[in-house]
Amino acid sequence: MRTFRLIGMTLLMVMLTVNFTACSDDDDNELSLPVDNTLELLIGTWEGTGEVEGEILTFNKDNTYTEQSEDYTQSGTFEYFPNRYMFVTYYTTTNWGEENTIYTVVKITKEELYLNDNGHSDIVIYKRK
Repeated sequence: MRTFRLIGMTLLMVMLTVNFTACSDDDDNELSLPVDNTLELLIGTWEGTGEVEGEILTFNKDNTYTEQSEDYTQSGTFEYFPNRYMFVTYYTTTNWGEENTIYTVVKITKEELYLNDNGHSDIVIYKRK
C-alpha cells in the first residue's frame, strides 16, 4: 500500500512539473490590426464594367476626383473614412448646387474595385485602367 502511495505521489509531482514547464511567457500582448491600404489602392483610374460600362473614375492623391461617361463629366473632391471603408464625393450641380454621394468600398484589390452607392444600387465593379 505504501508503494502505491509513493508511486502516486511521484506521478503527481511529475505531472505538476510538466504542467508548469509546458507553459511559456512568449505571448504577444500587442494587438496587431490589419493595415488599411484602401486609400492607396483607390488612387488611380478605374473603368466600369457591367451596368457602369464606359464610366471612368479617376481618384487623385490631392483628394480630387473625376467621373466621366458618354453623357457627362463630373469632378470634385472626395474624403475617405477608413474606419467605415467608405468615401464621400463632393461636387456641384447646376440644378441642385452642392451635392455629395456616399460610396462603400465592398472590395478593393490592385486590379478590381467593388462599390456600393450608399445602398441605392447594386454592387458595381470597376477594373483598373
